[in-house]
Amino acid sequence: MEKIDFCKAEKVKGEENQMEEKKTNQQSRVAESEIIIDSVQPYQENYQMRMLKNNRIPGLLRVSGCGMEGASRYYYHTGHAQSLETYYKNKDIRAEEILKLTRQFLSVMEKMKDYMLEPNYLILSEKYIFEKNENYFFCFFPENEKTWQVSYHELTEYFVRKVDYQDLESIQLACMLHKETLKETYDLESILQQYEEEAKNREEKSKEEKIREESKREMEENQNIEVQENSYYNKARENYAVMEEKRYGPIKKFAKRFKSGKWGEWEDLITEADDYE
Repeated sequence: MEKIDFCKAEKVKGEENQMEEKKTNQQSRVAESEIIIDSVQPYQENYQMRMLKNNRIPGLLRVSGCGMEGASRYYYHTGHAQSLETYYKNKDIRAEEILKLTRQFLSVMEKMKDYMLEPNYLILSEKYIFEKNENYFFCFFPENEKTWQVSYHELTEYFVRKVDYQDLESIQLACMLHKETLKETYDLESILQQYEEEAKNREEKSKEEKIREESKREMEENQNIEVQENSYYNKARENYAVMEEKRYGPIKKFAKRFKSGKWGEWEDLITEADDYE
Protein backbone atom coordinates (compact mmCIF):
# COMPACT_ATOMS: atom_id res chain seq x y z
CA MET A 1 0.00 0.00 0.00
CA GLU A 2 1.32 3.42 -0.91
CA LYS A 3 2.16 5.84 1.86
CA ILE A 4 -0.68 8.15 2.85
CA ASP A 5 0.09 11.83 2.59
CA PHE A 6 -1.74 14.02 5.14
CA CYS A 7 -2.07 17.73 4.56
CA LYS A 8 -4.13 20.63 5.84
CA ALA A 9 -6.53 22.78 3.84
CA GLU A 10 -4.96 24.30 0.72
CA LYS A 11 -4.05 27.98 0.96
CA VAL A 12 -4.83 30.40 -1.82
CA LYS A 13 -1.81 32.51 -2.65
CA GLY A 14 -1.46 35.85 -4.38
CA GLU A 15 -3.63 38.92 -4.36
CA GLU A 16 -2.98 40.37 -7.78
CA ASN A 17 -6.54 41.66 -8.20
CA GLN A 18 -9.81 41.95 -6.29
CA MET A 19 -11.10 38.61 -7.55
CA GLU A 20 -8.10 36.79 -6.12
CA GLU A 21 -8.45 38.72 -2.83
CA LYS A 22 -12.12 37.74 -2.54
CA LYS A 23 -11.24 34.10 -3.27
CA THR A 24 -8.55 34.21 -0.56
CA ASN A 25 -10.99 35.59 2.02
CA GLN A 26 -13.56 32.91 1.17
CA GLN A 27 -10.92 30.19 1.52
CA SER A 28 -9.84 31.62 4.89
CA ARG A 29 -13.41 31.51 6.21
CA VAL A 30 -13.76 27.90 5.07
CA ALA A 31 -10.49 26.97 6.76
CA GLU A 32 -11.84 28.17 10.11
CA SER A 33 -14.64 25.58 10.13
CA GLU A 34 -13.29 22.89 7.83
CA ILE A 35 -10.09 20.93 7.31
CA ILE A 36 -9.14 18.81 4.32
CA ILE A 37 -7.12 15.59 4.31
CA ASP A 38 -5.86 14.22 1.02
CA SER A 39 -4.85 10.65 0.26
CA VAL A 40 -3.12 9.09 -2.72
CA GLN A 41 -5.50 6.10 -2.50
CA PRO A 42 -8.57 5.94 -4.79
CA TYR A 43 -11.77 6.99 -3.07
CA GLN A 44 -14.26 4.29 -2.10
CA GLU A 45 -17.79 5.02 -0.94
CA ASN A 46 -17.90 2.10 1.46
CA TYR A 47 -20.32 1.18 4.22
CA GLN A 48 -18.46 3.16 6.89
CA MET A 49 -18.47 6.40 4.89
CA ARG A 50 -22.19 6.06 4.23
CA MET A 51 -22.78 5.41 7.94
CA LEU A 52 -20.86 8.57 8.84
CA LYS A 53 -22.74 10.67 6.29
CA ASN A 54 -26.15 9.53 7.49
CA ASN A 55 -25.53 9.68 11.25
CA ARG A 56 -24.29 12.23 13.74
CA ILE A 57 -22.00 10.24 16.03
CA PRO A 58 -21.01 12.05 19.25
CA GLY A 59 -17.30 12.76 19.40
CA LEU A 60 -16.67 12.40 15.66
CA LEU A 61 -16.35 15.29 13.24
CA ARG A 62 -18.76 15.25 10.34
CA VAL A 63 -16.95 14.02 7.25
CA SER A 64 -17.57 13.69 3.53
CA GLY A 65 -15.27 12.35 0.84
CA CYS A 66 -14.80 12.34 -2.90
CA GLY A 67 -12.42 11.06 -5.57
CA MET A 68 -9.94 13.35 -7.32
CA GLU A 69 -8.05 11.96 -10.35
CA GLY A 70 -7.47 8.58 -8.79
CA ALA A 71 -6.85 9.98 -5.31
CA SER A 72 -9.12 10.87 -2.39
CA ARG A 73 -10.08 13.99 -0.51
CA TYR A 74 -11.90 14.12 2.86
CA TYR A 75 -13.63 17.20 4.27
CA TYR A 76 -14.10 17.52 8.05
CA HIS A 77 -16.41 20.10 9.58
CA THR A 78 -14.77 21.41 12.79
CA GLY A 79 -17.44 23.91 13.84
CA HIS A 80 -14.67 26.41 14.66
CA ALA A 81 -13.17 24.07 17.26
CA GLN A 82 -9.42 24.31 17.88
CA SER A 83 -6.93 21.53 17.35
CA LEU A 84 -4.89 20.42 20.36
CA GLU A 85 -1.83 21.79 18.59
CA THR A 86 -3.40 25.26 18.50
CA TYR A 87 -5.19 25.06 21.85
CA TYR A 88 -2.02 24.14 23.76
CA LYS A 89 0.38 26.19 21.69
CA ASN A 90 1.06 28.68 24.47
CA LYS A 91 0.11 26.68 27.56
CA ASP A 92 0.81 23.35 29.20
CA ILE A 93 -1.49 20.37 29.45
CA ARG A 94 -2.42 19.08 32.91
CA ALA A 95 -3.40 15.68 34.29
CA GLU A 96 -7.14 16.41 34.46
CA GLU A 97 -7.17 17.44 30.78
CA ILE A 98 -5.25 14.33 29.71
CA LEU A 99 -7.70 12.18 31.67
CA LYS A 100 -10.72 13.93 30.19
CA LEU A 101 -9.43 13.57 26.62
CA THR A 102 -8.56 9.90 27.12
CA ARG A 103 -11.91 9.14 28.75
CA GLN A 104 -13.75 10.79 25.88
CA PHE A 105 -11.64 8.87 23.38
CA LEU A 106 -12.63 5.58 25.06
CA SER A 107 -16.27 6.70 25.05
CA VAL A 108 -16.12 7.49 21.33
CA MET A 109 -14.69 4.06 20.55
CA GLU A 110 -17.49 2.46 22.57
CA LYS A 111 -20.15 4.39 20.64
CA MET A 112 -18.53 3.47 17.33
CA LYS A 113 -19.32 -0.18 18.04
CA ASP A 114 -23.02 0.60 17.68
CA TYR A 115 -22.35 1.77 14.11
CA MET A 116 -19.85 -0.99 13.30
CA LEU A 117 -17.09 1.54 12.68
CA GLU A 118 -13.42 0.59 12.90
CA PRO A 119 -11.65 2.46 15.77
CA ASN A 120 -8.27 2.03 14.03
CA TYR A 121 -9.42 4.65 11.55
CA LEU A 122 -9.33 7.43 14.17
CA ILE A 123 -6.44 9.86 13.74
CA LEU A 124 -4.92 10.40 17.17
CA SER A 125 -2.69 13.35 16.43
CA GLU A 126 -2.62 16.75 18.12
CA LYS A 127 -3.25 18.25 14.67
CA TYR A 128 -6.47 16.31 14.13
CA ILE A 129 -8.03 16.16 17.59
CA PHE A 130 -10.23 19.19 18.25
CA GLU A 131 -11.43 20.85 21.45
CA LYS A 132 -14.51 22.98 21.98
CA ASN A 133 -16.24 23.77 25.28
CA GLU A 134 -14.18 21.09 27.08
CA ASN A 135 -15.32 18.42 24.61
CA TYR A 136 -12.98 16.61 22.24
CA PHE A 137 -13.71 15.58 18.65
CA PHE A 138 -11.87 13.07 16.48
CA CYS A 139 -11.35 12.57 12.75
CA PHE A 140 -12.42 9.26 11.21
CA PHE A 141 -10.06 8.63 8.30
CA PRO A 142 -10.86 5.33 6.52
CA GLU A 143 -7.36 4.98 5.10
CA ASN A 144 -5.44 5.21 8.36
CA GLU A 145 -2.88 2.40 8.50
CA LYS A 146 -2.09 2.42 12.24
CA THR A 147 -3.87 0.63 15.05
CA TRP A 148 -5.43 2.90 17.64
CA GLN A 149 -2.99 1.47 20.22
CA VAL A 150 0.00 2.69 18.18
CA SER A 151 -1.71 6.02 17.46
CA TYR A 152 -2.53 6.63 21.12
CA HIS A 153 1.03 5.84 22.20
CA GLU A 154 2.27 8.46 19.73
CA LEU A 155 -0.23 10.89 21.29
CA THR A 156 1.32 10.24 24.72
CA GLU A 157 4.61 11.50 23.29
CA TYR A 158 2.83 14.81 22.71
CA PHE A 159 1.54 14.70 26.32
CA VAL A 160 5.10 14.25 27.61
CA ARG A 161 6.32 17.22 25.57
CA LYS A 162 3.47 19.54 26.56
CA VAL A 163 2.85 18.46 30.16
CA ASP A 164 2.96 21.02 32.97
CA TYR A 165 6.36 20.30 34.54
CA GLN A 166 5.40 22.36 37.61
CA ASP A 167 2.72 19.79 38.49
CA LEU A 168 3.98 16.43 39.77
CA GLU A 169 0.66 14.64 39.20
CA SER A 170 0.60 15.68 35.54
CA ILE A 171 4.16 14.43 35.02
CA GLN A 172 3.35 11.08 36.65
CA LEU A 173 0.27 10.55 34.47
CA ALA A 174 1.96 11.49 31.19
CA CYS A 175 4.99 9.29 31.90
CA MET A 176 2.85 6.38 33.08
CA LEU A 177 0.67 6.47 29.94
CA HIS A 178 3.72 6.68 27.71
CA LYS A 179 5.40 3.75 29.44
CA GLU A 180 2.35 1.49 29.70
CA THR A 181 1.34 1.99 26.04
CA LEU A 182 4.70 0.87 24.66
CA LYS A 183 3.26 -2.63 24.33
CA GLU A 184 1.75 -3.71 21.04
CA THR A 185 -1.58 -4.38 22.75
CA TYR A 186 -2.77 -2.98 26.06
CA ASP A 187 -5.94 -2.23 28.00
CA LEU A 188 -6.19 1.56 28.24
CA GLU A 189 -9.13 1.43 30.65
CA SER A 190 -7.10 -0.72 33.08
CA ILE A 191 -4.16 1.68 32.84
CA LEU A 192 -6.42 4.60 33.77
CA GLN A 193 -7.91 2.66 36.68
CA GLN A 194 -4.43 1.80 37.93
CA TYR A 195 -3.39 5.45 37.74
CA GLU A 196 -6.54 6.67 39.53
CA GLU A 197 -6.03 4.16 42.35
CA GLU A 198 -2.41 5.20 42.78
CA ALA A 199 -3.39 8.88 42.63
CA LYS A 200 -6.04 8.28 45.29
CA ASN A 201 -3.50 6.54 47.53
CA ARG A 202 -1.06 9.42 47.05
CA GLU A 203 -3.79 11.91 47.93
CA GLU A 204 -4.77 10.00 51.09
CA LYS A 205 -1.13 9.69 52.11
CA SER A 206 -0.64 13.40 51.52
CA LYS A 207 -3.70 14.18 53.67
CA GLU A 208 -2.41 11.95 56.49
CA GLU A 209 0.99 13.63 56.37
CA LYS A 210 -0.68 17.03 56.41
CA ILE A 211 -2.78 16.05 59.44
CA ARG A 212 0.34 14.78 61.23
CA GLU A 213 2.20 17.99 60.45
CA GLU A 214 -0.71 20.11 61.68
CA SER A 215 -0.99 18.01 64.84
CA LYS A 216 2.75 18.34 65.44
CA ARG A 217 2.59 22.08 64.88
CA GLU A 218 -0.33 22.43 67.30
CA MET A 219 1.55 20.42 69.96
CA GLU A 220 4.61 22.63 69.55
CA GLU A 221 2.46 25.76 69.76
CA ASN A 222 0.73 24.44 72.90
CA GLN A 223 4.11 23.61 74.45
CA ASN A 224 5.37 27.10 73.69
CA ILE A 225 2.24 28.61 75.24
CA GLU A 226 2.64 26.39 78.32
CA VAL A 227 6.29 27.38 78.68
CA GLN A 228 5.35 31.04 78.36
CA GLU A 229 2.55 30.66 80.90
CA ASN A 230 4.84 28.84 83.35
CA SER A 231 7.47 31.51 82.88
CA TYR A 232 4.87 34.19 83.48
CA TYR A 233 3.48 32.54 86.63
CA ASN A 234 6.95 31.79 87.99
CA LYS A 235 7.96 35.38 87.49
CA ALA A 236 4.69 36.55 89.04
CA ARG A 237 5.30 34.35 92.09
CA GLU A 238 8.84 35.64 92.42
CA ASN A 239 7.64 39.24 92.18
CA TYR A 240 4.91 38.52 94.71
CA ALA A 241 7.41 36.93 97.11
CA VAL A 242 9.69 39.96 96.82
CA MET A 243 6.78 42.30 97.48
CA GLU A 244 5.67 40.19 100.44
CA GLU A 245 9.16 40.26 101.83
CA LYS A 246 9.40 44.01 101.50
CA ARG A 247 5.95 44.59 102.97
CA TYR A 248 5.70 42.08 105.79
CA GLY A 249 9.29 41.06 106.42
CA PRO A 250 9.93 43.58 109.24
CA ILE A 251 6.56 42.78 110.85
CA LYS A 252 7.32 39.07 110.80
CA LYS A 253 10.69 39.83 112.35
CA PHE A 254 9.06 41.95 115.07
CA ALA A 255 6.46 39.23 115.78
CA LYS A 256 9.19 36.65 116.06
CA ARG A 257 11.05 38.69 118.59
CA PHE A 258 7.83 39.36 120.54
CA LYS A 259 7.08 35.63 120.80
CA SER A 260 10.62 34.75 121.80
CA GLY A 261 10.71 37.37 124.58
CA LYS A 262 13.73 39.04 123.06
CA TRP A 263 12.37 42.55 123.49
CA GLY A 264 15.53 44.52 123.90
CA GLU A 265 15.30 48.00 125.21
CA TRP A 266 11.85 49.60 125.37
CA GLU A 267 12.97 52.59 123.32
CA ASP A 268 14.23 50.28 120.59
CA LEU A 269 10.92 48.45 120.64
CA ILE A 270 8.92 51.65 120.19
CA THR A 271 11.15 52.89 117.38
CA GLU A 272 11.13 49.55 115.58
CA ALA A 273 7.35 49.23 115.81
CA ASP A 274 6.83 52.74 114.50
CA ASP A 275 8.79 51.81 111.37
CA TYR A 276 6.19 49.13 110.48
CA GLU A 277 3.20 51.46 110.41
